[in-house]
Amino acid sequence: MQKTLLTLCMGLLCLLVQAQAPTRVTIKGIIHDTAGAVLPAATVMLLQPKDSALVNFSRSDEKGTFEFKNVKNAPYILKISYVGYLPYQQTISVSATDVNDLGSLKVKPIAKELIEVVIKAARAPLSIKGDTIEYNAASFRVPPGSTVEDLLRRLPGIEVDGDGNIKAQGKDIKRVTVDGKTFFGDDPKAATKNLGAETLSKIQVYNDKSEQSKLTGVDDGKREKVMNLELKDEFKKGSFGKITLAGGTKERWAARGNYNRFNKKEQFSVIGYGNNINETGVNWEDYGEFKGNNSFNNYDNGDFGFGGGMIYYFSDGGGILNNFDGRGFTKNAGAGVNYNYTHQKTKFSTSYFYNQTRLNLDQFTNKQTLLDSSSFFTTDTTRKVDFRGNHSIGMRIEQMLDSSNTLIAKGNLRFSNSDVTDSQQQSYLTERQGLGSAVQINNGTTLNSFTLTSAVIYRHRFKKKGRSFAWSGGFNASSSNGNENLNSLTRYLTALDPNDQIRALGQLNDNNNKQSQLKTSALFLEPLSKKFYWETFYNFSSDFREVSKDAFNRLQNDARMDSLSAYYTNQIYYNRLGTSLRYSYSGINISLGMAGLRYDLEGKFANSASDENRSQIRRNFTAWTPNVGVDIEMKNNMYFSTGYSLNVQAPQLNDLQPVVNNNNPYYIITGNPDLSPEKSHQLNAFFYKFDPSTFTNINLSVNYSYYMSRVVYNQTINDSLVTFTRPENISGGSSFGTSLYAGKPIIKTKLTLNLSAGYNRSATPLFINGIRNETNNNSYNGRLGFTVTPNEKLLMTLSGNLNFNTINYSIEERQNQEIWRKGADVSLKWNFAKKFFLESNLNYTSYQNDRFNFNQDIPIFNASIRRLFLKDNKVEMRLAAFDILNKRRSITQNGSQNIITQQTALTLARYFMLSISYNVRGYSDKVKNNGGW
Repeated sequence: MQKTLLTLCMGLLCLLVQAQAPTRVTIKGIIHDTAGAVLPAATVMLLQPKDSALVNFSRSDEKGTFEFKNVKNAPYILKISYVGYLPYQQTISVSATDVNDLGSLKVKPIAKELIEVVIKAARAPLSIKGDTIEYNAASFRVPPGSTVEDLLRRLPGIEVDGDGNIKAQGKDIKRVTVDGKTFFGDDPKAATKNLGAETLSKIQVYNDKSEQSKLTGVDDGKREKVMNLELKDEFKKGSFGKITLAGGTKERWAARGNYNRFNKKEQFSVIGYGNNINETGVNWEDYGEFKGNNSFNNYDNGDFGFGGGMIYYFSDGGGILNNFDGRGFTKNAGAGVNYNYTHQKTKFSTSYFYNQTRLNLDQFTNKQTLLDSSSFFTTDTTRKVDFRGNHSIGMRIEQMLDSSNTLIAKGNLRFSNSDVTDSQQQSYLTERQGLGSAVQINNGTTLNSFTLTSAVIYRHRFKKKGRSFAWSGGFNASSSNGNENLNSLTRYLTALDPNDQIRALGQLNDNNNKQSQLKTSALFLEPLSKKFYWETFYNFSSDFREVSKDAFNRLQNDARMDSLSAYYTNQIYYNRLGTSLRYSYSGINISLGMAGLRYDLEGKFANSASDENRSQIRRNFTAWTPNVGVDIEMKNNMYFSTGYSLNVQAPQLNDLQPVVNNNNPYYIITGNPDLSPEKSHQLNAFFYKFDPSTFTNINLSVNYSYYMSRVVYNQTINDSLVTFTRPENISGGSSFGTSLYAGKPIIKTKLTLNLSAGYNRSATPLFINGIRNETNNNSYNGRLGFTVTPNEKLLMTLSGNLNFNTINYSIEERQNQEIWRKGADVSLKWNFAKKFFLESNLNYTSYQNDRFNFNQDIPIFNASIRRLFLKDNKVEMRLAAFDILNKRRSITQNGSQNIITQQTALTLARYFMLSISYNVRGYSDKVKNNGGW
C-alpha cells in the first residue's frame, strides 16, 4: 500500500513539474573535441526519439556554439556530426526552464580501425561537408508510391515547382545523375519523375566545377549545381519500374511505364508513354537533350575560350521540334532506352528515343498593327493539324588513356518528319473597324530531315602543374526535303477595278536543303606563377549550306515561277584567336582577355541549280572582342561574379537567303544577303549567399545589353494592308534585367518561404514605312510561395504571383498598353488513411488588357483519390478529376515591335479518369545474381 501511494505521489509530482514546464524553450551548447579545441561548422540536429525523424538542424559558429530557439519543449535526440570525428548522440529530456543549456559536448576523433563502423552508424538525416549537402532519404518520410520528385519537395533547401524544375539553395539544378552516371541525356526530370522515392539512400547536392576547370586543373571560379541520386544497395543490383494504364470520359486514355536495371557497372533504363490528354511526355528542354544539335550546349562541347568559343550557324535540319505549349488537343506517344557503363577508366553512355505528337488546334487571334500615324486590325481564325515525329540516337564515350591523357567521343543522330495542314480565315480592318479585305488560306507542309552532330575531345596534362593542352574536332551535317502546298483566296473589298477584287494563289514549293560543318578548337594553358596563368586558344569552323527552292504555279499547269524560286549556296569561314591572363588564388578568379575574329562569307545564288548565271557575294568581317570576368568565392558561403564582353553574332543563314516567302499573302518576307553581324556590349553581375545553419539563401542578378548593330525586320505596309518585311541592320536598342530570389525556412522541416521578384526592360527599334519606331517593354513580376510539411502525411504549397507589362510605342503613343496577369496556386497531398491518399490543386489566373477590353478569370481545379493494394503496395488505383469547374482556356497576350497580339485557343477541359498502376520490383534476386544480369 505504501509503495502504491509513493508511486502515485511521484507520478503526480512529475505531472505537476511537466505542467509547470515552459511549452517553448531554447536549447544550446558548445562543441569541443577531446583536446578541448572548439569545432566550428559542425552539423547539429534535433531528432524525434520514436523514429529519428529530423525536427531541426543548425551549425556551430566559429566559437563552437550552437542554439535552437523557440523549439517545442519535448524529448529529443541531439546528434552532432563533424568530418573526421565520431558521431555524437545524446538524449534530451523535457526542460524545466526556458533555456536548456547542455554545456560543453565533447566529440572524439575517429580511429582508423573504426572508420567502417562509423560509416555504417553515422546515418544522420543530413550532413554538410564543404559545399556538399547530403540528405539521408530514409529520414524524410513520404507516402508509399511517391516519386523522387515528391521526396525532394520535403528536403530543406530544395524547391520543386509545378513543372518539376528543381532549385537547390536558390540555384537551378541543371544536371541530375544516378549513382554518378548520366540518366537519359542529363535530363533532370527523367530521373526525378520516373524513379521511386523508395529506391534512394542518399541525395547529394554540390557545386561542380566547369568543364574548363576540369580540363586545365585550374579553378576558374565557375560553378554549376548538380544533384546525385544514390541508390540503395538492393536497387543497384536488381530491377524496378512502374506501369500505369488509365481510361476516362470523353474517350480519354493514357499509358506510361518505365523499367530500370542496375548493377555496379551498368544501368539500363526504358521509358514509354502514350496518351491523348495533352501530355507530350517531354517538354522543350527535355526533348532538346535528344534532338542532336543540342550537343553543342552540353558541358563538354569542346569549344574552348571565353564566350563559349564558337559562333554557331548550324541548324537542326529543318527545325522539327515538339512545340506544344498547352494549346489545342494532342495525341502523343514515345519510347526510349538508355544504357550506361562505368568501369575503371571507361565511361560509356548511349540512348535512343522516339516521340510523336499530333496537335489539333482551333485558335482565334486579334492583332493590331501600328503605322506612323494610324493602325489596322487583323482577326484570324485558325484550324491546324500538326504531326511531328522524331527518332534520336545519342552516344558518348570517355576513356582515360592514362593519368595525363583523356579522350572523349560523342555523337547524336536524329531523323524527323512532319505533316502540317493549316487553314486560316483572316479579316483586315481599318482603324475604324471597317472591313478592308479578307483572305482564306489553306496550306499544307510535309518535311523529312536528318541531323548528325559529332565531336572528339583530347585532353593532356603536362608534368608541370597547371600546364595543359586540349584539342577538339567536330563534324556536323543535316539534310531536309519537303513540299509546301500553298492555297489562298483574297478579296479586296475596297478595290475599284473588278479585276483587282479577287486574287487566287495556288503554289507548290519543292524545298531541298543541305548543310555541313567542320570545326576545331585548341587550348593551351601555361602557369606563370602559383597565382597567374596565361591562356591562349584558337577556334575555326567551315560552314557550307545549299538551298534549293522550286516554286510552281498550280493554277497554270504547274508552270515554274522563277521569281519565287531560288538556288543558293553559302560558305562561311570563322576564325578566332584569343588570349587571356588569369589570376586564381584563394577563391578569387580574375580574367582579362582579348580575341580577334574574322568571318569570310562566299555566296552564290540564282533562280535554279541549272542556271549558270549566278550572282556572287564575297564579304568579310573582322572584330576585336575584349572579355573581362571576375569571380570571388567569399567566406560564409557568399559568391560574387561580374563580367563584360563584346558579343559579335553573325547573321542567321535564313536571313541571308535572297528568297521570297509568300506563305501568307499578307505578310511577305524577303531575305537580305547584305546583312552585317550583330554587335552588342554585354554586362552582367551576380551575387549569391547561403547560410547552411538556417538554409536561408538569396540570389541577385543583373544583366545589361546595348546593341551597336542588330538585325531587325523592317516593314513596308501598302494601301491594301500587305506587309513586306526584310531583315536589315539598325543601330540602337538595349535590354536590362534584374531578378531576386530568396528562400528561408520559417519553421525548419515544417514551413518554408520562397520569394522572387524581377524587372526587365527592352528597347527595340525598327522602321515602319521609313519611319523609325522604338518599342519600350517594361515587365515587372513577383511571386510569394510557402511550402508546408507539418508531418509525413501532409504536404501543402501555396503561392501568389503578379505580372505587369507596359508597352510603349514612339510612333503611336495613344496605342500604349498595359497587360496584367495575376495568379494564385494551392496544392495539397494528404495521406488521410492507412493506404488512402487525396491530392488536389487549385490554380487561379486573371488576365487583363484594356487595349482589347479583355478581362478573363480562369480557375482550374484538379483532384484525385488513390489507394494502394497488395503486399509491398505493388498496385495503385486512382480516380482523378481534371478541370472540375470546366474553365480551362489557353490565352496569350503579347506586345512587340509594332504589333499587339491577343490569342485565345481551345484546349482540353473537364474530364475524369480511372487508372491502375503496378510497381515492378525485381531486386530481391540480388544475392543470387551477385551483381550480374
